[in-house]
Amino acid sequence: MNLDMLRWRFRAWRYRLKLERMEIRLLREHLSAGDTVIDIGGHKGAITWWMRQAVGRTGQVDVFEPQPALAGRLKALVEASGFDNVHVEHGGVSSQPGTLTLRVPPGGPSPSASFEHLDLAEGGETFTVPVTTVDAWMASRGHGPLRFAKIDVEGHELEVFRGAIRTLENDRPFLLFECELRHRSSGTLRDVFDFLEGLGYEGFAVSEEGLMPVSEFDPDRHQRSDCDAPYLNNFWFRPR
Repeated sequence: MNLDMLRWRFRAWRYRLKLERMEIRLLREHLSAGDTVIDIGGHKGAITWWMRQAVGRTGQVDVFEPQPALAGRLKALVEASGFDNVHVEHGGVSSQPGTLTLRVPPGGPSPSASFEHLDLAEGGETFTVPVTTVDAWMASRGHGPLRFAKIDVEGHELEVFRGAIRTLENDRPFLLFECELRHRSSGTLRDVFDFLEGLGYEGFAVSEEGLMPVSEFDPDRHQRSDCDAPYLNNFWFRPR
């Protein structure tokens, strides 16, 4: 096993044992062999790894990563692992197919790369990235129904969900996504929550202690570094 493969496995286990224990527990509890899942914002593949472990050889994992360097690296890892049911797509997901400009902060590939806040691009890089929608992708791939989606898109969450209405209504997948006030150009998280609740979902903030209903979540407390409340930025939405 080469060094890159060892790093991938180490990162995956670090997420499971330390960084996102509850998130990966939810993923593993709700997925079974043969399921179809999608990872939007694959980054370095920590969640992708656990998705593949959960759905096994008979499932399907589709991964979107808009940063070219990271997409290429993840493709190489998947191929070296022999995961022929994991597809890595260099591209993004939004509310309409087409292209968008991706902002990458200075220093190369970054977890903060975003289709939002392009005015902050000074000193970094921008890329024109092909984008699709969840609905268009699922229709073109012929897999499904979609069982689970993980979304980490730095403020672009609502656009992803707007492009997934048909899939959300028909397949009713579980949703695990990051959502932070500092990334939302609307200045609120409530628009994202309201959209999903309007489609018949109920939502929870994910914490080390368990799941907190979003009705009890307060960004003024739970997304401030100077507050004694735990910082919560991952959310679990499930169909009612």
